[in-house]
Amino acid sequence: MSTATPEAGRWIGAGAFLLAGLHQFSPLKNICLRHCRSPAGQLVCHGGYRPGARDLRVGVHHGLYCVGCCWGLMIVLIPLGTMNIAAMAALTVVIFMEKLWRLGPAFSTAVGVAFLVLAARAPFQSWLLPGLQPSGPSRQPMA
Repeated sequence: MSTATPEAGRWIGAGAFLLAGLHQFSPLKNICLRHCRSPAGQLVCHGGYRPGARDLRVGVHHGLYCVGCCWGLMIVLIPLGTMNIAAMAALTVVIFMEKLWRLGPAFSTAVGVAFLVLAARAPFQSWLLPGLQPSGPSRQPMA
């Protein structure tokens, strides 16, 4: 039995990279990222509500913008490995740079290009998909 990534896994990984790359260029990403960069504006918008309702509303509102901004980056954890600490740290840096760096929009575009390149290469180079590699001993029927 081969330890190579199964064919379907290669295409799932390529699809995850493609979705993430396309999302980096989408208007939804830019809108969500703009709102995520200034969460204090959410407090001003919802300032007229009672304190408990205001906090919940601001939290849900801001949380939805953060999910809209980062879901593409999170889906990349599937081919890179859900419990891959290095991949999680790298994506944390990407999210941090997109939201706080003054060149965040340009950086976001560069990340999108990188994901599209990975999407094109992933079906042919299984080492790009460590999260979809079989792990542990293979189960072969005993003779």
